[in-house]
Amino acid sequence: MALTPDIPFPWQQRHWQQLQQAREQGRLPHALLLSGAVGLGKSSFATALAQALLCQQPDEAGRACGRCRSCRLNAAGTHPDLHRVSPEEGSSQIRIDAVRKLLHDGVLSVGECRHRVFILEPADALGGPAANALLKTLEEPIDGIHLLLLSAHPEKLPITIRSRCQQLRFLPPPGEQAVAWLEHQGVPGKRAPGLLEISGGAPLAALEIAANGADERYRRMAEEFMELAQGEGNRDPVELAERWLKQVEPGLLQGYMISWLLQVIRQQLDGGRDGAPVNGVQMPRNLPNLRSVYRLLDNLFEIQRNLNHNLNAQLILEKLLLDWYRIARGAY
Repeated sequence: MALTPDIPFPWQQRHWQQLQQAREQGRLPHALLLSGAVGLGKSSFATALAQALLCQQPDEAGRACGRCRSCRLNAAGTHPDLHRVSPEEGSSQIRIDAVRKLLHDGVLSVGECRHRVFILEPADALGGPAANALLKTLEEPIDGIHLLLLSAHPEKLPITIRSRCQQLRFLPPPGEQAVAWLEHQGVPGKRAPGLLEISGGAPLAALEIAANGADERYRRMAEEFMELAQGEGNRDPVELAERWLKQVEPGLLQGYMISWLLQVIRQQLDGGRDGAPVNGVQMPRNLPNLRSVYRLLDNLFEIQRNLNHNLNAQLILEKLLLDWYRIARGAY
């Protein structure tokens, strides 16, 4: 596990400073819930915090020194006091056995660094029994034991878990800050705003999209989405759904559709000309009824909240595209 000298990211500085101040005063919470959208660096932040807690000589900013024995163990990925709990391969849930192992294998005692850190990611993958098993540890904190729960959907966690954690909510940074960071990573400034539009303002997700060239795929799919509304190019909702799912995983596809619908809404609210391009994509000439678009948007958000419920992605996407097709014709 490589050390993370560049963490915290610029948009994480406030949270980092808040935790360092609490640490200096002996008030660091034993359980933290790091929430926020994918691509904001929650995992990197948690790893850097864990490494700093285990470091024997942290620097003035509270970051791991990178030189002590503890840091060398972390760099090798062999530190005995840093544990990660995630769903097993092939499963979407953190099983109770993983939590029981954490509770009963003698790991809930302070290690050689006077701290022991557990990172649960994604924490919303805790099944009901696993969450109940974890609750006892949250209710009876142990000195030197730190639990870091990471989640893009904290509302899925039981209130009993959430109420016993101090929550750090990560938000997308201001556009100028995000663009400047992407430029520093080598992304051309002219390309950065479009990448941030696709990623919902999440810089790390935008950087990954840039590396994969996925912004061009996004633009092509956006064109097909708008052509479907216009009845152009003989676009068939069923064929589109089948083809898109071979290219993009369902959660990302739904994020794309949310982005496209928001562009349509913004253009109409801004009084834009019918059919005027937005980010290089031709908008529908006859914009649909906004109330119906909002309903479709609500459906997408609801589907996103239930991604882990073994839903049939093909049928769901076909239904969404058919609804969009009908909305554009005033039939929905």
